[in-house]
Amino acid sequence: MEESKFSVLAIDRLRMTTDGNGVTTLICGMGCPLRCRFCINPGSWDGSVGGKLFTKEELYEAVKIDSLYYLTTGGGLMFGGGEPLLQSEFLADFMEKYKPLGWNFFLESSLNVPRKHLDDVIPYIDEYLIDTKDMDRERYVKYTGGDYDRFYENLLYLKEKVGEEKIVVRVPTIPFLHQSGEEARQNGEKLKELGFSRLDFLTYTNPESRKDISKKARENLELLAKRTRET
Repeated sequence: MEESKFSVLAIDRLRMTTDGNGVTTLICGMGCPLRCRFCINPGSWDGSVGGKLFTKEELYEAVKIDSLYYLTTGGGLMFGGGEPLLQSEFLADFMEKYKPLGWNFFLESSLNVPRKHLDDVIPYIDEYLIDTKDMDRERYVKYTGGDYDRFYENLLYLKEKVGEEKIVVRVPTIPFLHQSGEEARQNGEKLKELGFSRLDFLTYTNPESRKDISKKARENLELLAKRTRET
């Protein structure tokens, strides 16, 4: 039986204060169930780039150079994307094998995946960074094209399983979509009512200002602007 492999968009070393504790390496996986209009990594899903495949051992070899930093600062590996949970079986196998090294494992996710993918990794993740997009169903669907109920139910399920203290919840202000300045505050209040206390408020940057984006990603931006003008 052929060994499973993880499809990687990018690996970013020596990150600090952005991905959990200490010094971390961000591993961005390919694939995403959402089509967010301000996606910062459209290459993970729009076909503009191809992912590089890693076996467990190959991925370990690519990140072990910073092991001393992970151990001395309480850092480790952050799995992001795209949506890393789409490759949850590989992640679970990798973390089970390398957890004895003492590294911490962090996960950045939108949680818009079947529940099984979340269950695969829960035994191994030390901290979760959850991007909520928007807590209003209509705005969420308009922005992501995704299943709000799946995200919402997984968010509550994760809190029940691991406790809110292991979850940092991102509460973004999104250009075009959020116009009154009140949306992020309202989203934060709803999350507090649900029992979340570790809220990270931020403003999304237009990806056009950071890098060239594909035709498909640009069409998504234009669609968001059009829908916003119509409402």
